[in-house]
Amino acid sequence: MKIILKKSKQTIPVPQSVVTEWLGACDGKELKVLLYILSSPEFDEDELCEELDITKKSLRSSIDFWEEKGIFEKAQTASKTTKAKAVKSGNITVKHGALMRASELPRYTSEEIADYLEKNTQTEALLMGCQQCIGKIFSKAEVEVVVGLKDYLKLDDDYILLLFSHCAKMGKKSLRYIEKLAVGLFDDGILGYDELDEHLTAIEEAFKLEKQLRNLFGIGKRALTSKEKTAFEKWAGKWKMPYALIERAFEITVENTGGASVPYCSAILEKWYSNGYTTVEEVDAALLEYKHDKEGAKDKKGSFETDDFFEAALKRSYGTNN
Repeated sequence: MKIILKKSKQTIPVPQSVVTEWLGACDGKELKVLLYILSSPEFDEDELCEELDITKKSLRSSIDFWEEKGIFEKAQTASKTTKAKAVKSGNITVKHGALMRASELPRYTSEEIADYLEKNTQTEALLMGCQQCIGKIFSKAEVEVVVGLKDYLKLDDDYILLLFSHCAKMGKKSLRYIEKLAVGLFDDGILGYDELDEHLTAIEEAFKLEKQLRNLFGIGKRALTSKEKTAFEKWAGKWKMPYALIERAFEITVENTGGASVPYCSAILEKWYSNGYTTVEEVDAALLEYKHDKEGAKDKKGSFETDDFFEAALKRSYGTNN
């Protein structure tokens, strides 16, 4: 008997040893679990069990079966996406070349693209919007990226347009760059429009201040470390700190540490952010009040709440004792 396989743009790679060595040894539940996890190595246990109509005990014994056969291995840590779900989840590394869900977008033939656009007519408007953002007519390979974002990652049109708009603002107009960024966001669990907007706004605001912050901290032209990049994005984006306030925190940082410590400066700014201070004047008034309270009565609690670390920093900075 000969079977003709129908053409599909998405396939699940199955290790050859599953067919040649272990197919006869596994039962139906083990085979269902195998195919499910090959398709989605990061999964929610409850969802998987409900979808396959199996118990968690069967799931775990099936995973153990394939782990013993050398097909799976349990990842050491949960991914960011798994953590974001805040549910009991699995994270499996599939051996022998199986493709992770969002490791890359699939490639599409011209016929597959035409078929997708015919069945999803609204995507034409999305393509036009993306082309307007980038300022060019897309090639087949570039259309392929947009179709992949819709068809494979299942991203909303508004999400995709926001992503393209951001990349255009940043001068990153390569569709391959946009593809990598989208896949990275997917892997980080940033899947909703509002969540993406907040994330990209932080990046854009940090970018506007980056030159000033590089000069302030003496970073020069070298690449930012991941900690520096994260801190700058938080200060400028999430906390919306004006440069003058960052500069004030930097001054205190240098006074207390003798150097330009980004983590120390970030701790100061976080305390100011949590207390609602948005200007240098507000901070200086609070620090002055703190100093007077401490000098006036050792047992009187100042209005400027601090943790032990920051309180010690303020004491050193303003020359107060105990």
